[in-house]
Amino acid sequence: MMYPKILFFTWAFLSISCSTVPLHCVTNTCCDRPTKVQGYETGSVSFSCPYESKYRTNIKYICRGNQPSTCLQQALITSDHKRNRQFTLTDDTTSRKFTVTIKSLTQRDSGPYLCGVHGNTGLDVFSAVELECPVICIYSFIPSFLSDLWL
Repeated sequence: MMYPKILFFTWAFLSISCSTVPLHCVTNTCCDRPTKVQGYETGSVSFSCPYESKYRTNIKYICRGNQPSTCLQQALITSDHKRNRQFTLTDDTTSRKFTVTIKSLTQRDSGPYLCGVHGNTGLDVFSAVELECPVICIYSFIPSFLSDLWL
């Protein structure tokens, strides 16, 4: 003869205690007032990014755009890889600033950049740069009396 299995459930009541944790929100102002830099097509431009002395040995980097959350992953150059075809990063730990040089500028290089310093706590520190590469128009003027000679 088969007997049905009887399952017994024991419920344990958990005591949950709640505590209040103060949350302090700080407005990120790194990108509100970027440093304006101007360069010209085919030329080069350099700009400096300051940092605090406690970050002297930390990784420095630069990225395009103004999204701090993805900047390190999209870095154009870092202090570990100081040079590529277009960008160079030089870190002056004495003056606590790193300098980025961009060469062979084109109009496509215009726009926002972020200078980043990898933080010890996982929170990186940023400063913003706005690069403008205006188009230079060169007009040649040929006096009308000479145009007949060249045309």
